[in-house]
Amino acid sequence: MENRLRDRQLASLGKLLAGYTHELKNHLAIINESSGLMDDLLEMSEGGDDKLHERFKKIIVTIGERISQANAMAMYLNRVAHRMDHPTSTFNVNDLLIEELALMNRFAAMKQISFEQDLQEDIPSVYNNASLLQFIIFSLVNELLEILESGSAIRFVSAMQGQDIEIIIESDGAISNGDELVGSDQMFQILDFAAGKMNLGFNRQVSEGEYQKISLILPVG
Repeated sequence: MENRLRDRQLASLGKLLAGYTHELKNHLAIINESSGLMDDLLEMSEGGDDKLHERFKKIIVTIGERISQANAMAMYLNRVAHRMDHPTSTFNVNDLLIEELALMNRFAAMKQISFEQDLQEDIPSVYNNASLLQFIIFSLVNELLEILESGSAIRFVSAMQGQDIEIIIESDGAISNGDELVGSDQMFQILDFAAGKMNLGFNRQVSEGEYQKISLILPVG
């Protein structure tokens, strides 16, 4: 079971890396096109032109935005990669959710599914296996992306439940062909095994054809 869990973790990381590199290439391509457009406009300009200067300002803003997005994605991926270096570490659940959803956003966009967040601000940091938690969340969200129809939404909630942190993942939208989560029994066995290693409560609720709710309970102490 340990080997199968590790294999699943590596597969999930590989998919995140693939999505990340594709998205980074898109940002860099736009930066390159914007730079080329600026060169063309400069060649066309022989003197002062207010409209031309305004266009340059917009292009520069676009370049800055894309660079910021690419840098943020690189930071998120760097954190994910380094969390696999150590089995346990101190981390903030909200930070973990934000970075993982940023890396998975491309897969959601391809299915025209939106991510929504409602994260409680005063969530305390915990000492646990962040890499395993990210793997569990990735696996569950990836399954939802497979079965939800376009136009659906996946909502992520974090909140304190007594001394524990609750993470809720719930869908809002129709499920293709009325199927439930399509993951194999083996996958859920692996997720249950991973949750057990973290002392993580793991509950799934299904409402036929329309609604999925997954609750993860993570002890703070």
